[in-house]
Amino acid sequence: MSIKRKVIWLFVAVVATLSLSCEGNRSTSSREEQELEPEEIIPLDTLAQEDEKLDLDEEDNFKLDGVFNDFLFAYLHSRTLRRERTAKPLRMEHSERPTELIEQFDPEFEFSFLSGEYFTTLYGNARQMQEEDEEEQGEDSIVSLQRINLNDGTIRNFEFLREQGRWQLDAIREATFQDDDLCDFLNFYARFCTDSLFQAQSIADPLHIVILDAEDEEGSIDGIIDADQWQTFCPEVPSGIISNIRKGQSYGQHKIVMRKSGLANGLQEVFTFTKDRDNWRLTRYEN
Repeated sequence: MSIKRKVIWLFVAVVATLSLSCEGNRSTSSREEQELEPEEIIPLDTLAQEDEKLDLDEEDNFKLDGVFNDFLFAYLHSRTLRRERTAKPLRMEHSERPTELIEQFDPEFEFSFLSGEYFTTLYGNARQMQEEDEEEQGEDSIVSLQRINLNDGTIRNFEFLREQGRWQLDAIREATFQDDDLCDFLNFYARFCTDSLFQAQSIADPLHIVILDAEDEEGSIDGIIDADQWQTFCPEVPSGIISNIRKGQSYGQHKIVMRKSGLANGLQEVFTFTKDRDNWRLTRYEN
């Protein structure tokens, strides 16, 4: 079979598969039917309902303080844990004015950017993504939960410190894209996710895709499509305000992997961007 025929066949399969995938993304399972994965985060509007269920004893706290994602899940959904694990007063560090101390902290407002249907994490390569999920942070570790506003170019870093085996929110640091080592990519991506013409011009040709096989629940289709076929896809690229959980991953100048993780289900999409010469391009898509 010629490459052209393979691409045509793959394109037909892709459209059918993604149509089913889109419908799956729009459906939400009930709480009784859905088992939460460790890295999932429930929308914050369920906070009051969940708080009473998170009665943490000493053993539970020990388990939570291992993998950061487990702690973050509980922290976002337990008022008691947030009271105990938020520094008082909380430091607010600014790039252009003196640090201030905050006595009153409103987590429901501050973390509302995690109340949508998904959250995102950025990696320097695929290996970092594969290795970081179950990685336990060492003593005196710092993890930064970033609120990245693609509309105005600002970043709010929520700095979590693990000290004496216990995580706590230690400080908030305000910054701009220019203050971050992801500056070049973020400036590109802010335009990529809002300008359809620019997005079309920023797709590798051919584009490598790995998608779920509609006829085999455990299988996938691995192949290529032409760049102009990207417009027939249905994935919603993250836009507006996105998140990034930084656990020490390093970023180079030529590759960024963005993982989009569903909150109410186990679905994932992975976008790989590669910089060739002076231009970033989407070079791989996987769901």
